[in-house]
Amino acid sequence: MKNNRLMQVALAASLTLVGTTAFAQGPGGPGGRGGRMDPAQMVERQVTDMKDRLKLTDEQAAKVKPIIEAQMKQMAELREKYPRPEPGNPPSEEMMTAMQKMREETNTKIAAVLTPEQQTEFKKFSSERRGMGPGGPGGRRPPQQ
Repeated sequence: MKNNRLMQVALAASLTLVGTTAFAQGPGGPGGRGGRMDPAQMVERQVTDMKDRLKLTDEQAAKVKPIIEAQMKQMAELREKYPRPEPGNPPSEEMMTAMQKMREETNTKIAAVLTPEQQTEFKKFSSERRGMGPGGPGGRRPPQQ
């Protein structure tokens, strides 16, 4: 049960970051002036990252972009509906459930645009972006024996 709750908290935190991440580079990219990207820049960055990583065609990228834009809009709506909890407190169960559902719907829509090979890579890509890649949440590795 404790592990399940930890996974829920990690999932909610990572889902929140997926739509708002500016990749710690700001509007100028590496070496830029810093600051946050606006939503349009974040969408472009995510599409570019997916295009590079998944080898999307221009046609696929054009189909993926509105899916990501819709997710960004939904995420903003969820943040308004479920205000950020006090520091140190996890997001509400309702917010975590809503964000997980939104993420699954988005992934399903994106997967429908991809080839089977791209779908496999997309699963890896999504997992890494959420911090759930090797080593689990936050990249922590299990203790070595």
